[in-house]
Amino acid sequence: MTQRLIVLLAAAASVAIAVGLFLWTKRPTKVVTPTELSSSETWRGVLCYPDLQNDRFIRVPIMLTGLTLERAVTELVQRLQAPEESGADPALPPDARLRQVRRDGDMLVLDFDDKLTTPSFWAGSEVAHLRLQALVHTLTSLPGIRRVRVTVNGRTPDLGGHEDLSEPLEPDPTLN
Repeated sequence: MTQRLIVLLAAAASVAIAVGLFLWTKRPTKVVTPTELSSSETWRGVLCYPDLQNDRFIRVPIMLTGLTLERAVTELVQRLQAPEESGADPALPPDARLRQVRRDGDMLVLDFDDKLTTPSFWAGSEVAHLRLQALVHTLTSLPGIRRVRVTVNGRTPDLGGHEDLSEPLEPDPTLN
């Protein structure tokens, strides 16, 4: 009789574990809501300034506290426009204005005004690539961000044919 009881208890435990695992896998996943985007947090990341003379990044760890995601991204963009680090070049034209920041899953969508496309700023394919990747590496250093889409007035911009911005950009692993 005790052996039969042990088998029944083991079977009941197995069923309970299977049901628990099934329910756990069906739990709702966390979706970022607009209210969470507007909540203030601490953001840790790495500013990646282009060093055009040495074809590399100058990396500066950064922590921004008490900011929404939109405000943190705006702050990072402003710093990339006016580097204070010795030997660092701007990643974006200093007079370009960030019009909107939106998060779409693991992607940030940045919409700039038309000053982003100043041809002289993006002159040369290596220069354009390093400048854009400085932006991408900086923003993907934020938690949960893997890609960046850049638009100008809501449309795909042309940077003199040097970089294709029709698709979201991911960090170039050769620049690590």
